[in-house]
Amino acid sequence: MLKHIEIFKSFDIIHILIIILTLALISLTIIFRNKLKLEKLQKILLLIGIITEVIKVFSYIIINEETLGGYLPKTDLPFHLCSMQIILLLILNFTKNEKLKHLIYGFMLPTCLIGGFAAILLPTSSAKSFVLIFIQYFTYHIAIVCFAAYLLTTKEIKFELKDYFNTLLCLVGVLLIAIYINSILNDYISNINFMYVVNPPVDGLPLLNKDHGWFVYILTYAAICVFAVTICFIKPIILAIINRKKPLEE
Repeated sequence: MLKHIEIFKSFDIIHILIIILTLALISLTIIFRNKLKLEKLQKILLLIGIITEVIKVFSYIIINEETLGGYLPKTDLPFHLCSMQIILLLILNFTKNEKLKHLIYGFMLPTCLIGGFAAILLPTSSAKSFVLIFIQYFTYHIAIVCFAAYLLTTKEIKFELKDYFNTLLCLVGVLLIAIYINSILNDYISNINFMYVVNPPVDGLPLLNKDHGWFVYILTYAAICVFAVTICFIKPIILAIINRKKPLEE
């Protein structure tokens, strides 16, 4: 049976070090982006994703063996946005459809960069409970954040204004699907909260809370998502505005 480790008593210090490490790796990814190749990176990331997911599955089964036997707890099914990236990576590594690849890159840019970094800043309670889960959680999220940093700065991919709107549409679709998944599984799983469309990821957050009810919470959540996507696509947005003004000036 996996055991709690004493090191988590000083998790605040460890957490700060992990954030510093993440920022350092992001910086290195950007600095050496010209020496890195997209296809190789996505293969490495897929391998990291599969290995860490296997670690997660077997760790959670062992942790809950006394109560669930050989079953994975349903709350740990891969319906969160970060977990879904593994499926997207599988598609990227095996499809030859360039339009589909470009769509996926656009979707992964904000969801991995902002979503992954948010997961590092606000880790779930389970992420700091067991050593293997701790390693798995932060290794995977750091990897997807660095990959997104590469997507943001590389010259291999050129994002346009239409990619911004396509990503927003995809994100809306995913969030709506998450509402349905949570509703379907609600009778079978307690505290179901995939994609955090039911409750905030952690309690006590400023702004992102249910102090004024679910509807205000979900609108705030949606607004934060739109803001995050906009920040990631700010360059093509600005270029589109500039190019639109040029004919008018001429």
